[in-house]
Amino acid sequence: METRWATVDGVRVHLPEDVTADQLRERLHKPDDAVLIGVTGDLVSVVHEEERPLSELIAGCADTYYFRRDGGLERGDIPAMAEIETALADPSQDETTFQRPDVNR
Repeated sequence: METRWATVDGVRVHLPEDVTADQLRERLHKPDDAVLIGVTGDLVSVVHEEERPLSELIAGCADTYYFRRDGGLERGDIPAMAEIETALADPSQDETTFQRPDVNR
């Protein structure tokens, strides 16, 4: 099985190529209501479909992931929080992807 390195909540881990957001949450003992956010370059992806392999989503290209809980403590390390809040309020696809507002193009 193919694997790759990624950083999840500040910890460097091996990820199986076909891992889902749900499997990743379970393996890392994250809360059930935590949403997976992937960051790569100037893109941020909020994963809504938790049973689909990340490799089938833009989020699968991310090199950094964060788990975020609604109502949890504000985290300064997650980029584009306002856009993430909007994506969580109205999930219309398997994932919501947008450009980071804090990256100069």
